Amino acid sequence: MPFEQAQPNISALPSPRKFVHLLRMTTTRPVLHGLHHVTAITAQAQANLDFYTQTLGMRLVKKTVNQDDVSAYHLFYADAIGSAGSDLTFFDWAQIRPARMGAGAVSETGLRVLGGEVSLKHWVNWFDQQKVRHTGIEIIANRPTLAFQDFEGQRLRLIADQNSATETFPWHGSPVPLSAAIVGLGSVSLMVPDRSETSRFLTDVLGFSQHADDKAWFETGPGGTGAQLRLYESNYRGNDGAGGVHHVAWRVRDDAELRAWQKHLESHGYRTSGQVERHYFQSLYFRIPGGILFEIATDGPGFAADGEDPAHLGETLALPPFLEPHREKIEKNIRPLFYQPSTGSAHE
Repeated sequence: MPFEQAQPNISALPSPRKFVHLLRMTTTRPVLHGLHHVTAITAQAQANLDFYTQTLGMRLVKKTVNQDDVSAYHLFYADAIGSAGSDLTFFDWAQIRPARMGAGAVSETGLRVLGGEVSLKHWVNWFDQQKVRHTGIEIIANRPTLAFQDFEGQRLRLIADQNSATETFPWHGSPVPLSAAIVGLGSVSLMVPDRSETSRFLTDVLGFSQHADDKAWFETGPGGTGAQLRLYESNYRGNDGAGGVHHVAWRVRDDAELRAWQKHLESHGYRTSGQVERHYFQSLYFRIPGGILFEIATDGPGFAADGEDPAHLGETLALPPFLEPHREKIEKNIRPLFYQPSTGSAHE
């Protein structure tokens, strides 16, 4: 890493040993309000940019670098305004091996759309035109879904709610009608070696609720799409790589809630990274039983924190203040990416 930073080595966080409460909190447990972002890995940054902005019609809200490895891009795709809970992001590591699914891996990321099964039929037609690998429409947890993969085998699933109780911000670059556009994250699926151990951690420490009729199904905060997790057991060990997920981040409102989570986790004997300044949000990292890296991230300050014009997010290389003095060197060491932002209106 070419520049010294006061940043922890996130990848070096150890897996918890056994699920044992070393101390018990007596105060009210903090709450995770749903998914914040999912960070995956690509070995082909330009093809990745093309797929997620053109084939999926998500907005590139930030083109920056990995703050722990500035030789790699960090690309953020989201809804029209970069809402917390809508971000699917990618680290660009060109020489990395392909991911292998198994214990310790995130096996699928769900993306939320509205409009029910009608919307998924638009996506089926579009995926057929684009030769995107996909299944048929399946009903899971009483909602129509559509599983598909990107060109590196990244496993994704559209989850179609009929409507939304909160305002959504679809991006006008959607290749399908705006009413069917991707508006956020839906869920994540995890694979672990011991499902019962990880289940206890999710419910007893993180405060997830477990579905009475489906023991693989968990929800946090308000529940529903955007706050859900599925848990599977595998006898085979997985690994990070292209087409896989690096970590899963969950939402808190502010620094006070983040500090409460650090205190809560450490009181239960779990080692954390401590609070990490990511400029666009504050973060806390830890590994869950089974080895998967979790992050807790604040909703703000958001993607305009670096002064980038909200109307032109993602159009130039954005750097946090501590990297700005090194811009010339950073730009020389990364491959240029071609990106043409959408200027038209999505199909109605």
